[in-house]
Amino acid sequence: MLKKLAGATAVFMMAVVFVFSPAAYADTEYGPASWRTEDGKYELTFTTTTSENDVQVSVWDLYKVHKTSGAQSSTNADSLQVRLCNTSTGNCTAYKTFYVENHLPPIYYYQIFTNMKPGTYYVDIRDNLADYYVKGKVSAWTNNYY
Repeated sequence: MLKKLAGATAVFMMAVVFVFSPAAYADTEYGPASWRTEDGKYELTFTTTTSENDVQVSVWDLYKVHKTSGAQSSTNADSLQVRLCNTSTGNCTAYKTFYVENHLPPIYYYQIFTNMKPGTYYVDIRDNLADYYVKGKVSAWTNNYY
């Protein structure tokens, strides 16, 4: 009886481990990196593959900096847009606005691009502020989310 119980317990534990174990793949993270708009540089470079062709770009720790005085203040991503540009072809996605993720501190902003062709891409972030540029931190994650 004790052997049957031990055997059943072992089978149950193996099933629990199998069902609740993480997937066999993980995100590939690029960054974090510091960036700023209007400096003529791309913010980050990353690579997609056939198995990791969905991309999440996240920004946080955002400050707007006055171009003349240099005064800076904390800001959100309302004035920002992001696109991805293929380093080989020069083709870029359309610019997209960021979504806010603020249910847990720290607050960060993100955008997702799906079904990207395998290749190397630049992250390009722009702002729509006339007298300011924006700076902060950026990371990108590739996976097969969708």
